[in-house]
Amino acid sequence: MNFNEMAENIGLDEQDFREMAELFVSVGVTDLEKLRDAWASRNCQGVVMSAHSLKGASANLGFTEIYEIAKRVEADARVQKLDGADEAIGEIAQKLTSISAALEGH
Repeated sequence: MNFNEMAENIGLDEQDFREMAELFVSVGVTDLEKLRDAWASRNCQGVVMSAHSLKGASANLGFTEIYEIAKRVEADARVQKLDGADEAIGEIAQKLTSISAALEGH
């Protein structure tokens, strides 16, 4: 994960980007828990809201894989479709863990 390149893509220096990415991971973990809870209770509106939050934050920083997954989960939940959301939640969790590990590794 090239944080310097990602920072340049959105007009930040690498240190500022890292700080924002750390905040993203922290908030993302909270959003992910809300997403899990909403999915477990089959609350489509809750899934939409949590996925939308993850989608927006990841788009702003250039974490496109999380953006694409969250976008799909949000779109599906808007039409009351939650099939496959549990796998997507797992993928988002893995991506957040990878970002966190990359931040700690530098």
